[in-house]
Amino acid sequence: MWDYISKLIAVFTMKMRLFFLFFLIATAYNGCSDSVTIRQGPGIERPQFSDDWIIPKDEVLDGGPGLDGIPSIDNPVFGSIDSESLRFLSDERLITGIRIGNEVRGYPHQILDWHEVVNDQIDGEHVAITYCPLTGTDIALKREGGMEFGVSGLIFRNNLILYDRTFYSRYSQMQIRGVNGPMSGTVLETTPVIQTSWAVWKKMYPDSKVLLPDTGFSFGYSGFLYGKDYLSGNSATIFPINHPDNRMERKVRGLGIIEGVADERANVTFFPVHRFGNGIKLINHSLYNIEAVVAGSSEYHFAVAFQRVLKDGTILEFTPIGDSLPNIMRDQEGNVWDIFGFAEEGPRQGERLSSVQAYTGYWFALADFFPFLTIWVDETN
Repeated sequence: MWDYISKLIAVFTMKMRLFFLFFLIATAYNGCSDSVTIRQGPGIERPQFSDDWIIPKDEVLDGGPGLDGIPSIDNPVFGSIDSESLRFLSDERLITGIRIGNEVRGYPHQILDWHEVVNDQIDGEHVAITYCPLTGTDIALKREGGMEFGVSGLIFRNNLILYDRTFYSRYSQMQIRGVNGPMSGTVLETTPVIQTSWAVWKKMYPDSKVLLPDTGFSFGYSGFLYGKDYLSGNSATIFPINHPDNRMERKVRGLGIIEGVADERANVTFFPVHRFGNGIKLINHSLYNIEAVVAGSSEYHFAVAFQRVLKDGTILEFTPIGDSLPNIMRDQEGNVWDIFGFAEEGPRQGERLSSVQAYTGYWFALADFFPFLTIWVDETN
């Protein structure tokens, strides 16, 4: 009986936090600087969206804030990791990292929690860093033609539904495709990212650029948007889970590797981060039709995956490298590869391993999206 009451209290608390979030967003909008563009409000025409969906329409829920009610960051400002304005970041909190060419940037979740989308340009490439705090998933989308993404205010299975400001189509973040409007069914191109802790990021990339809280909004970036307990072990979710799977605790973080289009027919393998143990552990793995290497560490809070087959047909066999972050593995040719799949030493220096379709998120979210989900079991233990 007490367990049931505790669950009711947890759900009620989450709902109140959500209500408080909407209040804070409205307050921040009223107090934002003149340089911030408010895309919806009195006198601004609301764009027309299609009513046709390729996902179950009855599972598309109104998240509450409305179109652009959670404001994307369209003119991001970056600084060094020792910037005074980043002192609020906690070492244990997570960050999304990306590398394009020789440019490395980090996007703290303490900022992304409040914005969910950063429309950025790195080394001439337009990307949108997208993060859903409810499912813990971060995915970098290529912005073809400089197309901008925003937050639609709608939710599908607890996950962010994006929209674009060119075609006014809507997209499921975790399905990585258009699900409504002219771009419906279009699979988006992605750029690999990593998800790790702020402490590890500082160790790996002390010279990287980091997104600053200079957004024009007065949000509480130093706090916990949905409460500290939402991030670890707490079973409460904001919206219902359609396909609950009790094989793992709901908030276990892991890497999902996806074959094919990321819809309900996809074959997906889930690699729990905590099962990699300390140091760096590698799995040279055959996944469906993919020859992949999966690398991870519970100590360093990450898991990543790359294809092992090169364009010339060579199949690489990898071994881990100890305490040399951001370099994590070596192959039989003597090449040393970093956490983003770049060869930093050896005969293939400057090359990059092809990515596999994968992203990190909470167990409950991937299990809800992918009914054929399997869990990696470390057979060496």
